[in-house]
Amino acid sequence: MQIIESVEGMKAFSRRIRGAGKTLGLVPTMGALHEGHLSLIRRAKSQCDSTAVSIFVNPTQFGPGEDFDQYPRNRQRDIDLLRPFNVDAVFTPEAAELYPPGFSAFADPGPVGSVFEGALRPGHFRGVATIVLKLLNIVAPDAAYFGQKDFQQAVVIRRLVTDLNLSVRVVVCPIVRDPDGVAISSRNSYLSAKDRESARALSRSLEHARELVWSGETNAALVLDAVRHVLAADANVQPDYAALVEPSSLEPVEIIETGCVALLAARVGPTRLIDNVIFGPRDASQEQLLEAAYGGRSASGSLRAPGLQVETLRLQIESCRECAAITSITLPPREFLVKYLKSEYSDLSDVEILVIGRDSSWNAQNYLYRSPQPKDRFFSGLLEMVGVKSFAEFKKRCALTDALRCHALVAPVPERALANCARHLREELKLFPSVRTIVLLGEDAYLQFNRFILGRELRDIPSWGQSLGGRGWAVEELTLPALGGRTLRVISCYHPVAGRRSSPPIAHLLDPAAS
Repeated sequence: MQIIESVEGMKAFSRRIRGAGKTLGLVPTMGALHEGHLSLIRRAKSQCDSTAVSIFVNPTQFGPGEDFDQYPRNRQRDIDLLRPFNVDAVFTPEAAELYPPGFSAFADPGPVGSVFEGALRPGHFRGVATIVLKLLNIVAPDAAYFGQKDFQQAVVIRRLVTDLNLSVRVVVCPIVRDPDGVAISSRNSYLSAKDRESARALSRSLEHARELVWSGETNAALVLDAVRHVLAADANVQPDYAALVEPSSLEPVEIIETGCVALLAARVGPTRLIDNVIFGPRDASQEQLLEAAYGGRSASGSLRAPGLQVETLRLQIESCRECAAITSITLPPREFLVKYLKSEYSDLSDVEILVIGRDSSWNAQNYLYRSPQPKDRFFSGLLEMVGVKSFAEFKKRCALTDALRCHALVAPVPERALANCARHLREELKLFPSVRTIVLLGEDAYLQFNRFILGRELRDIPSWGQSLGGRGWAVEELTLPALGGRTLRVISCYHPVAGRRSSPPIAHLLDPAAS
C-alpha cells in the first residue's frame, strides 16, 4: 500500500496502473474512516483491478463558523484501518498541495447545489465540486465511489461529471446504519449519550414515512407532516429542512413515486446531521432503489417499470369497500390487473392498448392473468376481436382491466358501483404512459367511461345501441382530463360473451395508421 502525498506522485501512480491495462477505482474521503467508507472500498475493490483512497479534509467546503478545525483527524488510524483491505494507494495531500498560493479557479455546482445544503451552507458545494473535480483529474479513475447518505452531494457530482464530459463512472452505494438505525457519519463522534438517543429520531421519521407510503399514502404533503411530527416529539432535535424531491433535479414533488427521495437535516444538540430515504416497493433492494433514483430509466428515457404506484394502487383496490352498501355487488375484489403488472409487464410503456371489460370472472382460477384458458369463450372472443393468436401476443402491446373489480349480481351494473370503481380506473390509466387506444367492452364499461372518466352528463351520452349502430363498434378521438389532456382513440364494442350480439374483429382500428 503506497502512501502518496504529492499531486505528481499520485499522477505517476495512476499512469502506471493505466499503462498496465488495469482499471482504477477512487474512494474520496475526508478521513475519520468508518464502516460507511469501508463499504465503498469493498465495492471499489470488487469492481476495479486497483483501488486508491484519498484522505483530505477539504477547507473550501466549510463555511465560517463551521467545524473545519474540530473535524476529526487521525491520519495514522485511518492508514492502519486501510491496511487489511490491501488498497493500492492512499493519497494524503496537505492543503497547500491542492490549493497553492494564488489558487482562484472554482467549479460552479449549478442549480442542484443551490438548494437545501447549498442554501444553508453557502459555498459548500462550490468547494465540494472543486475538490472532486481536482481529485478526478489527478487520479484519473475509471470509477469513483460515493455514499447515498450525502445524497445531494452525489447529485451534484453526477451533474458535474455529466456536464463536463468527464471519463469516470460515478458509483453511489447504500447508506450504512448502526444497529439503532442512525446513519453512520464521522460527525456522530460529536454526539453525547443524550444526543445519540435523540439522533434516532431522524431515521425513525424516515422509516415512518416509508411505512406510510407502503401502506398506500403517496401525498407528499401528508407524508412530510408525518415526518415533522416524529421529529417534533424530541425537543433536542431541531430540523433545518425536510423535503420530498425528484432525485435528479431535487425539485419538490406532490405525489411520491418510485425513486423519489426524502431529504432531512437537523441539529441534534450542537451537532448537525443529515439523512435520507429512497422510496420504492417494499420488496425492492437497496441497489434497486439507488437505480430507481439515479438511473431508473432507459437511455431513451421511456422505460417505466412497475413500481411504487402499482403497489400503492394494488393496496387501495384490495382494501376498497366502497360498494359495501350495494347489495348486488359482492366484495372483496378477487382478481384485477394491477396485481399482475409486476410479473407480466417489465415496461409499462410497452402497453399501447388498454382493454376495459366488465368484471373479473366469478371463478378466480379463470382470470386471464392468473391462468389463461384457450377454451374460455371470453378468452377466445377477446383474441379474435383484437386480432392476436395468444395471450402472450396480446400482452406485447395490450393490457386488460375491468370496469368493476368486484362482481355484480345484476345487469345493468348499479351506477354507484361504476362510479366507485372509476376511481381505480383513473389511476390505472396513469400507469401506462404510451397508451393511445382504449377499447370498451360492453355497455357498462361504455357508461362508466363516459360518465366518470370523461365527465359527461347522462343526457349527453348517446345510447348504447345508437352509438354502435349497424357496424358493431364506434370510434372517437377524445381528450382525457385524467391523463393531463392527452388525446386517445376510444373504441366501443360489444362484450365477447355478455349479451346476444357480438362485434366483428377490430384489429384494423388498432393499427397506428388507422384513420
